[in-house]
Amino acid sequence: MPSGLILHDHVDSTNALKVRFLLAELGLDAERHEVPLRGERSPDYLAIHPFGLIPALVDGDLVITESNVALRYLAERAGRDDLRGADAAARARIDNLLDTLSLEVRPALWGVEEFVLYAAPIAAADQVRRRAALVVALNAYDALLDPDGPFAVGAFTIADCALGARGKHLGVLGLPDDVAPRLRGVIAAAQARPAYAAALT
Repeated sequence: MPSGLILHDHVDSTNALKVRFLLAELGLDAERHEVPLRGERSPDYLAIHPFGLIPALVDGDLVITESNVALRYLAERAGRDDLRGADAAARARIDNLLDTLSLEVRPALWGVEEFVLYAAPIAAADQVRRRAALVVALNAYDALLDPDGPFAVGAFTIADCALGARGKHLGVLGLPDDVAPRLRGVIAAAQARPAYAAALT
């Protein structure tokens, strides 16, 4: 369905992936403009996103430069309380998961992705330390999730869009199989949705 939305993204960006995931769930097509994953940003893109990060979502005169804000906005724009939360308490729980994922888990995740996915020259001892820090962060996050599943708060929400995308590389990071079992289940359930597959390209 034509949406009037423009998404500045890159196919390998997990932040952009979570936005594409939600767009697919909503049945919305955004006009996509590819931004290089690395390297200098063009002046045109910096005029849209002054920090030069990926993604940026544009809806008319509105420019959203944070992927979690894009998730919240798109769900609210579509009137989807089932995805955003039907009341203040439900929205707070979803927001807590989104913000904790970005602020607490993402730095630890990047610490391992940096040398596993991008071959950064990290000393072996530091690799061990970074993996240990990621295990702590993932297990702590695991405790925030709905105990009965299958999704982060029980039913599918925008938090699962973020987790499905952010967990894209979790299986190749060399972590023990018993780390964050609830989180792994949530990621698997999110990634099993047709919209996730549609968002990968």
